[in-house]
Amino acid sequence: MTYLVLKFLHVGSMFLGTALAIGPIALFVLILRTGDAAVTARAFRFAQPLSRAGGVCYGLGVVFGIATALNGGIDLAAPWLVTAYALLVGLIVANLSADRWMRRVHAAAATAVEQPGGQELEDWRRATGPLWSLVATITLTLALVFVMVVKPSAF
Repeated sequence: MTYLVLKFLHVGSMFLGTALAIGPIALFVLILRTGDAAVTARAFRFAQPLSRAGGVCYGLGVVFGIATALNGGIDLAAPWLVTAYALLVGLIVANLSADRWMRRVHAAAATAVEQPGGQELEDWRRATGPLWSLVATITLTLALVFVMVVKPSAF
């Protein structure tokens, strides 16, 4: 494959992974804030499949990124690229953390539908963790895009 095709596949995979991460997390945070157990339970059953699809896209993006770098003569140990690796690891950790709280919310919402009056879903509705999870994901994504596009010489 040519450098341009590999670069397109890398960027496209990463954009799709980002769309499947940030969009749903933002939507799930908003749905959680409603406090509606039935809606939350229905919506959050899609969290795991969306998270897996995003993970697959990120994985493909990494593979295509390495292939692009090797095909284009880019030094895999370039400081800006090492910074991008670190940011990507942070993004993976943030997404895994989001996946964990979304599974817990789904379980709490399902329990609240079956046994109304419980406190667990209400505790999640008031929790700041999901919002901070979203902020971390957005911040790391923007930092990663900056490093990949600008390739700052300070790095």
